[in-house]
Parts: sequence; C-alpha cells; structure tokens
Amino acid sequence: MLIAYREFTPVLAAPFDLAPTAAVIGRTKAGPRLTLRAYATVRADGESIRIGANACFGARATVHIADSELGAVVGDDLTVGRYGIVHACTVGDGVVVADAAAVMDAAVIGPHALIAPAAIVPPRKALTGGFVYEGNPAKATRAIAGDELAAAAAALRRGEPVPGFAPVALPPLDAASSLVPPDRGAGPLYSRAGRAPRIGRAYVAPTSALVGDVTLADDAGVYFGCVLDAGDARIVLGACSNIQDNSLLLTDSVRGDLVIGERVTFGHNVRMSSGEIGDDALVGMMAIVGEHVVVERGGCIAAGAWVEPGTVVRAGWIWAGRPARAFREVKPKEREIFARLFRHVRQPDLYVRRRIAEMRAGQGGGAVGVSFRDRAQDLRVFGPDRLAVLTVLQHFAHRAPQMVPQLTHRFDVESVPR
Repeated sequence: MLIAYREFTPVLAAPFDLAPTAAVIGRTKAGPRLTLRAYATVRADGESIRIGANACFGARATVHIADSELGAVVGDDLTVGRYGIVHACTVGDGVVVADAAAVMDAAVIGPHALIAPAAIVPPRKALTGGFVYEGNPAKATRAIAGDELAAAAAALRRGEPVPGFAPVALPPLDAASSLVPPDRGAGPLYSRAGRAPRIGRAYVAPTSALVGDVTLADDAGVYFGCVLDAGDARIVLGACSNIQDNSLLLTDSVRGDLVIGERVTFGHNVRMSSGEIGDDALVGMMAIVGEHVVVERGGCIAAGAWVEPGTVVRAGWIWAGRPARAFREVKPKEREIFARLFRHVRQPDLYVRRRIAEMRAGQGGGAVGVSFRDRAQDLRVFGPDRLAVLTVLQHFAHRAPQMVPQLTHRFDVESVPR
C-alpha cells in the first residue's frame, strides 16, 4: 500500500515486494529490491526517509521520522527483523537489526554491524561498524565476521531467529489476521463478543484493526499496523491520544480493561494488555507493559522498558530498565520535547484531508492492496461523523468509486476544510 502525505508520494525503484498489509507513506524514497513483510510500515509524514538498495523489513517492522527535524537514512542491504524499529537515525550498509531490536533518534550505526535481538540503541548514540551490539542500552560485545553477519541477515529474511542468539519472545505478529481476509490490507472495525468499536472524530489507519468494545474519543489516532483487541473486556482511548505504528494492545475479561487518558502517546511497537494510563503520559517505543499497570498523570515508560504486572508508575516520573524501576523525574526540557512530540503525532486530520482531496479528484490515491467488501456495519458504527467516516470511505474509493459521491454527501465530508 502506497499512501501520499500532504504533497509527497512514495517513490520506490522497481522491482519491489510489498505484502498486502505493508504500508509506505509520504516522503519515502527507496532503491530497488525493497521488501516489506506483513504489516511492515515505512512512514515519512514529516522529514524524509531514504532507503538504499536491497533492504528487507520483517513482519511488523517500523521505520519512522521525528517530526520535521530528523529523517531516517539507511544504506544498501539493510535487514530489519520482525517487530524491529529504525527511528529517525542513520544506518550504514549491510547492517542487521534483529527481531524486536530498535535504533532510536539521531543514532548512527556504522556499516556491517549487528544489533542483537531485543537490543535498544539509545538516541544520539554512535556505534562503530563491524561489531555485535547487545542489551538495553546496546553495547559492543564482540566483533562480527562477514559470514556470520550474512547468515544472520539470511535467517531474518526467511522470518527465522538469528543463529547463535536466544530467540526473543515476539508478540502475535498475525494478531487479528483471522478477521482480515488475506487479499486485503485493511481493517479497521470488527465485532467480538457481540460488541463493536465506537469512534468519535478520530483517525484509524487502513492497516490497523479495532476489535470488540474499543472506544476512541475525538482527535484520537490509531496508526498503521496497530491492533486494539478488547476481547470480551474494553479498551478506551481518550481525546487527543494516539497509538503509533505496530503497537499491539490485546486484552480480555480475565486480564481486564485498558483505559487510556487524554493526550497520551504510545510509541511504536508497544505491547500492553490491561491497565490504566493517566492523562499526558508517554509509553516509549518497544516497551512491554504487564497486566494491571497504572501510569499516573504525566508518567513516562522509557523505550524498551519491561514493566512488571501491577506496577504503578508515579506521576511525573520515568520508569526504565528490564525490569523497569523508578529512574528519575521528568526534566522540564523533556516535558517540552514530549509536548513537541505530541504536536507532531496529532496529525490524523492531515491524512483525512488528503483522502478527501483524492476523492474530489477522482483518484484511488494509495489504496493499493485494499479490497472492497460490504461496509454497512462500519458505517453504522462510525455514525455521521465527517472525519472518522473517512476510514470507511477509503475502502469504497478503490473498488467502488461510484459510491463515493453519495457517501460523501450522506456524511457531509465535503464540508471538511482543505
């Protein structure tokens, strides 16, 4: 799926291989032989992303930028494993980022390095090429020979663990796949246990899935590849809160409800079930959050943290580590950074307006790989809300464009400002 953002459309050199559920967004330019497995997401909705030749991203891998300040630049022959992250950083030729590993903002990775399974490269870290880096934070443990690096890349490209390392526990990479027909790369709304999602003026990306009693308040956003599955419990996402790409929030009545307050940001590839997240909190990318965790107002779970069940993250504090422990209070400068991050991720209306413009122009616009089926159920769930209904209309735009004029009139979409 190729999706334009503002005036930018992805440019991919042929040949490329994108799974039906993969997504490439915005200011992305990639060399030939790009491979994206299921739900892999490359999202350049601010600064640009540049990818060299012969790059491969495993299932639910994520590439993103940091607002309009930091893009992502990766060299040739990059391999990123399942659930891996490359975020607003620079990565050299031949680097291997293993399963559930992450490279964070402004980091620089030299060529032919191996970022080991579940390792986290912190922001602004510069790592020399030719070494293995393990842990959180990632540290060099030994040099790596070319044949070992090649074997690691080959295994990840086959969807297998890296030889010589203990396999990491991965989330259900096919979460909600039984609900999504294999020929289409889109959700987003599914009933479970007799309950259906309820959405206000919110954005739900076409490759995400909301399942069961999931409520989204106004100006919330659920981005690409995310699954919010309430089972027979409930999930609530407050106003102006957002869940970033490939995060999996999965619960049921045994584990309990998940209630997320207002102005909360979940980073990419977060895993969580039940709990309560207070207003203005932040859950960092690649965090694993146990059941019944409470994050008080303004609390922060650091990137890559493993939070034990029943933990209470105190208001205004950062919890970090594996297992996570109280680290320190959030500094005033960090609060400013969080606020800037919040302003950036609050952009669902820009995606929506782009889709409106495409419909007005009679364009399918990036709906590649999206199949059509009856959306009457979704229309009833959405109700006559001008913005939220766009996640339904985009399904019609590709396979049944003749339906768009009457639906945009029915839901008053034309009155949304450009």
